[in-house]
Amino acid sequence: MILRVLIVEDEAILALDLEGLVEDAGHTVVAIAASADQAVRAAEKTRPDLAFMDIRLAQGSSGIEAAQILRERWDVPCIFISANLDPATRAAVAALEPLGFINKPFHPRRVQEALAAAASRLSKA
Repeated sequence: MILRVLIVEDEAILALDLEGLVEDAGHTVVAIAASADQAVRAAEKTRPDLAFMDIRLAQGSSGIEAAQILRERWDVPCIFISANLDPATRAAVAALEPLGFINKPFHPRRVQEALAAAASRLSKA
């Protein structure tokens, strides 16, 4: 299954790195967003299969709030990425049924594993 992926990351270099990893794994990046508002607009326009979602975004916006909107409006699940994925953060996003979590700085193999697991789960849905 080739996934259509939205990347929501406010650090441009990390977003580009992630884009390369997604494409190297054979999937398509449909958009890159740096804020919650951009993420919602991009999801409305592109209807991705999943989003890589940073927890803390540009302009003080929340990746958790963006993920909630994506899930409610278009049933887009997220793989959350953050430098701080402590138990409280994981609990805060549990209701959104995340497809996974990746710590920053991310390792290419971890991204590939998360994509493979997401593709498997989404193909069974």
